[in-house]
Amino acid sequence: MNLGKYLPSRLAAYAESQSEITTPERMRKACEELGPTFVKLGQLLSTRSDILSEEFIIEFTKLQDNVFPLKYELIKNVVENELGKKIEEAFSFFDQTPLASASIAQAHEARLPSGEKVVIKVQKPGIDKIIGTDISLLAFLAGLLERYIPESRVFNPKIIVDEFFKTLSYELNFYVEANNIIKMTQNLSSIPEIIIPKIFENFSTEKILTLQKIEGLRVNDIQALDRAGIDRKQICAIGTRAFFKSVMIDGLFHGDLHGGNLFVLPGNKLGIIDFGIVGRLSQKSRDQLVDMVTCILTEDYENLCYQYAELGQSSASIEFDSFHREVQNTLSPYMGLSLEKINVGKILIEATKIATRFDIKIPGDWMIVFKSIVTMEGMGRILDPNFDLLSHGKELIKDLSKNQYSMQRITKDLLWVAKDTTHLLQALPRQLKWMFRKWSSNDFAFEVKSPELTKIREQLDINGKRMSLTILVTGFFIAGALSLQYVSDQKILNYPIVSVILFALGGFILIRLLLKSIK
Repeated sequence: MNLGKYLPSRLAAYAESQSEITTPERMRKACEELGPTFVKLGQLLSTRSDILSEEFIIEFTKLQDNVFPLKYELIKNVVENELGKKIEEAFSFFDQTPLASASIAQAHEARLPSGEKVVIKVQKPGIDKIIGTDISLLAFLAGLLERYIPESRVFNPKIIVDEFFKTLSYELNFYVEANNIIKMTQNLSSIPEIIIPKIFENFSTEKILTLQKIEGLRVNDIQALDRAGIDRKQICAIGTRAFFKSVMIDGLFHGDLHGGNLFVLPGNKLGIIDFGIVGRLSQKSRDQLVDMVTCILTEDYENLCYQYAELGQSSASIEFDSFHREVQNTLSPYMGLSLEKINVGKILIEATKIATRFDIKIPGDWMIVFKSIVTMEGMGRILDPNFDLLSHGKELIKDLSKNQYSMQRITKDLLWVAKDTTHLLQALPRQLKWMFRKWSSNDFAFEVKSPELTKIREQLDINGKRMSLTILVTGFFIAGALSLQYVSDQKILNYPIVSVILFALGGFILIRLLLKSIK
């Protein structure tokens, strides 16, 4: 914003000494210093490759939730208030040293009276008020962005803040996370190698969540996995199968996949934890994702562009031919490579960046999907250098493509069409009746809206304000000139002080008018 020129010389010298630090790095450090809400915002933005450049994505990906832990007494008070009993009565053992401390919650190991080892996730006291204040500030900043930086409007800063607020609201309610765990456990019950921690509902509330402790090796600790004799290729296959089922069949998937949330258990089993952030896709969205992956496999760029146009909110004036041409030119170098060398997540993100430039707004949930695909491919290739995500999911994608045109699916879709048509036929006569009644009324009028008319009205408002200020400046100058003839003992440079003040006010407003006109 070029505000450095207004700094005092001492601060300006300090700012100059920090000039070697890049803007993305300064943004990341600012988020860390501003606290939990801004750390979470940076983590959210790290999934929005359609908005930010690669440099910002890399820096925001470094944002971690690891913060200094709260004192045990504060955590103890929360647990006792939520459970309504002393912590010694509720648990036979409660470790005062936390396993991990994040921005919103802190995790402690404990043991139930029945003997089960558990992990208790405890929400930090007062965090909801801090986040509420920060969200209000973010909403204000988003409004300023849209108002004063027109280029930002294509990214919908206000909508991003709204989505962010909803995400944080879910994270602050552990009942939501518990429900996510229950649903994911049911959905993945057909894959016995996937282990999801059990919830102890009698020891869980809105602000504390008690879960079965998963003891295993981190999925990205290759040396430990090899020492334990783990079949890494089998782990890749299990994880991929669970991922494709969650995304393409169930429409409910883990939205924060990384090495810290995945554990390998004895017997080549895969444990998954932390379901605070999940993604959801409707049946229509799942069908679109299948079609998009199929387009990549068949190099059908035109259909891929149509899928993006339908997926996002695009203007009627989209230059489709230019969009198609740029997608084809950008993605064609990836095509022809063997499947293990193709990163389908990155291809989808590249296409999304192009779509954004053509004013096609992609919903936030889709960016979580694309980022999850990139993460899955990255972790898979750490475990197995020859890992190929598409080959693992190819048969499933074929089956889903066939299912879109199966008799059962077509019959189901036709039933919905028939239902909607019936509602339309029932409502149409009534709507026509009211429409003709309105047309025949004396006060009927069409309302015409045009972006150009809005701009003209804004310009007229600006011109009116400038005219008013011009008249005010003229008045100050005339009053200053008239006051010169009065004799006064209070003078500045041999001029009456009143005249000097009036001329100064008029000059100040005149300079501001000139600067605004030049701008």
